Amino acid sequence: MTTKRKVFQIAGLILLALILVAFSATILYHEQIKATLAHEIQTYGAIGCLLGGFIADTFGGPLGPEWPVIAGILAGIKLPTALLMTSIGSVLATIVVYWVGYAFGDVGAREIFTVERFERWQRVFLRNRRITMVLAALTPVPYVTCCLIAGIFKMRPWEYVVFTIFPRIFRIVTAAYIALLLRGAL
Repeated sequence: MTTKRKVFQIAGLILLALILVAFSATILYHEQIKATLAHEIQTYGAIGCLLGGFIADTFGGPLGPEWPVIAGILAGIKLPTALLMTSIGSVLATIVVYWVGYAFGDVGAREIFTVERFERWQRVFLRNRRITMVLAALTPVPYVTCCLIAGIFKMRPWEYVVFTIFPRIFRIVTAAYIALLLRGAL
């Protein structure tokens, strides 16, 4: 194993550890994060929804992009505005994460894994890319990780938009609508 490969593996493990710590902290401080998010959205209004959607879909974790919409509605922001701003933030985050994987992930992944393993995983992902990304966008599967993997494995940008961004916006709209129905606001 070359020194360069060891450095990439150590850097990858450190990054993985940081992601796990951030995810664990999000789980442990779930209620405080929701309260802070609601306060920031109340303070900054629609821009807070945009930033909340961006942060939720950049860092991942158990708080999805529907929370900024719900917090925005509770703060008095009209539903269409909260949905639009949160969706814009989510789409921007999704594009940034995809681009990071597209631009930089291939090099790092090829250094960490053998070429054969990388190419095998790439074939598996590309064969199932559409259903993988739709499920990631609609379910609690680690969405940010799937977006990064789509970039690393060079999923076509038009496919990425159709099978990732549109289902994600559908999830945001549906979750907000269900929350409003359960609250009795509609």
